[in-house]
Amino acid sequence: MLGRHLASAARRRTAPAARWSSTSASSTPSSFRRNLRLLAGATTIATVSYYLGALYPPEFAHLLSPRTAPAPLHPDDPAALAHIAELEEELQHLPVLEAHRQRPDRDDWYETRPYLNLPEERRVNSLTAGTLKGPGKLAIPPLVRSRHDATENWIFIHVGRALCGHEGVIHGGLLATLLDESLARVALLNLPEKVGVTANLNINYKAPTRADQFIVIKVKLDEAQGRKARVSGTVEDMAGNILVEANALFIQPRYAKLLNSTAVRHMLGEPSHSKEPITPGTVAPVPVKLPGGAQTLVDSKNP
Repeated sequence: MLGRHLASAARRRTAPAARWSSTSASSTPSSFRRNLRLLAGATTIATVSYYLGALYPPEFAHLLSPRTAPAPLHPDDPAALAHIAELEEELQHLPVLEAHRQRPDRDDWYETRPYLNLPEERRVNSLTAGTLKGPGKLAIPPLVRSRHDATENWIFIHVGRALCGHEGVIHGGLLATLLDESLARVALLNLPEKVGVTANLNINYKAPTRADQFIVIKVKLDEAQGRKARVSGTVEDMAGNILVEANALFIQPRYAKLLNSTAVRHMLGEPSHSKEPITPGTVAPVPVKLPGGAQTLVDSKNP
């Protein structure tokens, strides 16, 4: 009797072990195949994501791991001259600029390229018109669209890869310089003697300004009273995104009447007050060749 109980107990102990062994043996190939499929799927997703990221990197990837740009070309390099001509052609056909030229109030605006009015002996010592001029920097002269009453400006500028702080992002100090000059143009034209200095300049950086693109600096007059002019403006990309906001106060020195403001007005590209249509050879604009063969119109009747 005792023997039968021991045998029965032994069978009960070995039966579950046998069943587990059988189940484990049958499930092992199935589990292996499932893990293999998961590995293959993860590998495929990772590979596709890598190539998509390489071809179409997201914005933050450019900032975290920017691609190093080649050094700027020499100004006399034929490739540089061709690039400048291409940029000038692109500028003239920017949708934002073309739309502005077709605005209902277009007769209230004039167009000028102030830097081209500077004589070479003064241009070489100018930061923006001389030192920063060239391929990869400020490759072409800014194009200014200004109201005849000097209350508003739109200034189109191309900023190159050699103007960066962080690789691929325009240096904030360079943007401050461009804003100072752009704001000054409106302010100075609203001062009695057309001469003034920056009293203060307040800047708020809203987003990184990517290099190698066209930007537009929009400036408006906020207040002009005696020797003081307050102005404000924004830096925007061609999609209308605001990159920088700024406002400034400009003051005319007390000795301004003793100065000859003709050179300043000439540099600002202030036109004659004629209301004749702007066509080559009539009012201000006359054809001028840019490096690379591109042609633009420049004021010929500055005061």
